[in-house]
Amino acid sequence: MKRIKVVTVIMTIMLAVSGCGKSDSNKDKNEKQNVSENNNLEYIHLSMVNPETINPINNNNQSVGYILDLVYDSLFTIDSNYNAVPQLVEEYSMASDGRSINIKLKDVNWHNGKPVTSDDVEFTIDSIKRSENSSYKPLVENISSVTSTDNKNLTIHFTQPYAFSIDNLIFPIVSKSELSGLNAAESKDYKNNMVGSGAYKISKFNKKSNMVLTLNEDYYDKEKIKDAKKEINVMIVPDEAAQVSMTLALSSDITKVGISDLSEFQEDEFKITNYEGRGYEYMIFNYSNPIMNDINFRKAISYGIDKKKILSEAYLGNVSDVNFPLHSKSKYYDSSIKPIGYNVEKAKESLGKIDIDKVNSNAAGKDDTSKKEENNKKEETNKKENEANKESKEAKKAREEKEKSEKLKEAIKNLNLKIVVNKENSERVKAAHLIRENLNEMGIKSTVEELEGDALAQALDKKEYDLALVGWELSSVPDATDIINYSGYTNEKLTNYLNSLKSSKSVDDTKSIYKSIQKYVNDNVAFVSLGITDDYLVTNKRITGNLKPNDFDIYEGIYNLGFKE
Repeated sequence: MKRIKVVTVIMTIMLAVSGCGKSDSNKDKNEKQNVSENNNLEYIHLSMVNPETINPINNNNQSVGYILDLVYDSLFTIDSNYNAVPQLVEEYSMASDGRSINIKLKDVNWHNGKPVTSDDVEFTIDSIKRSENSSYKPLVENISSVTSTDNKNLTIHFTQPYAFSIDNLIFPIVSKSELSGLNAAESKDYKNNMVGSGAYKISKFNKKSNMVLTLNEDYYDKEKIKDAKKEINVMIVPDEAAQVSMTLALSSDITKVGISDLSEFQEDEFKITNYEGRGYEYMIFNYSNPIMNDINFRKAISYGIDKKKILSEAYLGNVSDVNFPLHSKSKYYDSSIKPIGYNVEKAKESLGKIDIDKVNSNAAGKDDTSKKEENNKKEETNKKENEANKESKEAKKAREEKEKSEKLKEAIKNLNLKIVVNKENSERVKAAHLIRENLNEMGIKSTVEELEGDALAQALDKKEYDLALVGWELSSVPDATDIINYSGYTNEKLTNYLNSLKSSKSVDDTKSIYKSIQKYVNDNVAFVSLGITDDYLVTNKRITGNLKPNDFDIYEGIYNLGFKE
């Protein structure tokens, strides 16, 4: 990233904050305050992309959402281990049939001093359902209604039992008194969205320059905020590149960055925190090809792939090694189930067990010459079979096994697997070529096709591949059903497991079912799991203390940060 880009962004921000030119000699007090705030080293300085709205249930920008998480609390939140834990909820109990949850709210006040009530929860759910583009809409689809016993006690009713009903209750709660009766435009206006219930409250908002957050001294979790800094200055920038530039220029203290920007940050000026993100990487088989339905062939490929080398060289070690699409620290992830490890000898042994008919039917169409050769081989085989009638049973069996082995080797030699991968994902492309090298060591030829967006989507849709390296963004809800289904592997036993998972009514049952699913997927090599890629948080070294980020709340732990003297 060029230094001129950094300077340009800084000038843009300063112009937005302070103005320029002779006509601006009479600056108002707000702008002078904003300049002072941007230069105040006692603030923690953050940034966000220019928001379309600061209404948390209608915002769809991730950087804005991270900031609003400081202002608005939810019934449940996601902790650093990617598990749902209570936030506004004091007590809760799930009905035995899984169709409802009883909730008692904590004694919490909005930033205007009014209490957070059951009506606010109901209003929030109804508002999300009515919203045309809320990113939280999928989380409330299974909610049929809400009934309130009193201001603090309510029951959320579900259309059907769902193992992850609690994990869905992570949407921010908004104030009914502030937002009820407003039309769509009014509900997005920042003036109507200044009141939350979180640890920080919005004290100032200038949509051209910045937002100032002040510590909520009335926050219900006193222990959490006891060491928190009083104010946070959030600068408004045009895009994510500007967020990176502001941090490089030491004008912003904390920023999430991608791996491509990581090299810009020198260790003497910044602290880099890597954490498990949401990018799940895996390799899928094309089950429309007969050979991919042979478990021994899939096992051979799994044994033959040097996963450690792939994670080290293609992903530079910046990935959590998981063998199933769940976060490694999730309460549902079973680390005791070990994947098939790299073993070339076992790979070759598995190849020797595959069904030769499936290999032949998977091979590319043959020309007339090869067909003649095949007919000649058949005639020769018939002659040998006639001669074999005179052989002993033992000799005949040994000869047949040898011939089968030779035919299998020849058939495998004629294979040429097509591996498709996203051309624009450099880590995945490197992984694909390493897999090609691994297959070559096993005696299996393969070709890597690096495809761009539409071409890749078309190849996947039309099943024009043998192996495909793909990525999936893990949801906040630890439901791996869609990822498993996308792999293309179908089996009645697995389907039954997945159906049982959906309707599980307790955490213990869900853990047990997930263990069975993980073992079944692993034993049958339904797909090859590579891992979950890391994300990165860059912090200015003037800041002391440690954050505990995850991809749903990168500022977790901000209350414990301080400044170097």
